[in-house]
Amino acid sequence: MEWETGDLAACYGGDVASRVISWGTASLLGPAPLRIGPSHVAIICRYAGQPLWVESTTFCRRSCVVQNRLISGVQAHEPQERVADYETSGGRVDCYRLTDINSLSRIESRLLSRILVGHCVRKNRSYDLAGALLSGTRVFQMTRLFPAADLESLFCSELVAAVLMRLNRMNHANPTRFNPARLLRSLVRTGKYRRMASR
Repeated sequence: MEWETGDLAACYGGDVASRVISWGTASLLGPAPLRIGPSHVAIICRYAGQPLWVESTTFCRRSCVVQNRLISGVQAHEPQERVADYETSGGRVDCYRLTDINSLSRIESRLLSRILVGHCVRKNRSYDLAGALLSGTRVFQMTRLFPAADLESLFCSELVAAVLMRLNRMNHANPTRFNPARLLRSLVRTGKYRRMASR
């Protein structure tokens, strides 16, 4: 199966930190494959005619293919290399794809790539550790005390949620509220995305 623009990579890391995130955001009420959610999420766009994996992380030891250097924050890689990173460390990557009625038009696909590469990767958005930690809370993140989004720095699911809201594939809300598990559960429950296969 080939990656398509708009696909989401649901990443289940094999390391302790990844498992803590997955189990810490688990939900018995979630859709069956997402009861134990991913620890990380990335989105696919196109760059120079090829699929491009865009994510915000501090854990990747590969150089960003757009900036040609190691980055902490929003960065881009070849999808097969990042899938191999997860598989060789005892993890896996599931692919979630937009449902047919929600598929992207050509214009939207180009816009997605322009937003991700031009606005996020090239502008070197840093990693939002505070937002990532807050997104994992169960009660506080639902209160009015939860801070407003600051999209100058982004964590993985905040990046994906913000972009999907921009493309009207999610209701507009504070993207900082979405950890990887909550994001994918919301997208699957609302019929926007479906699980394709383990990569």
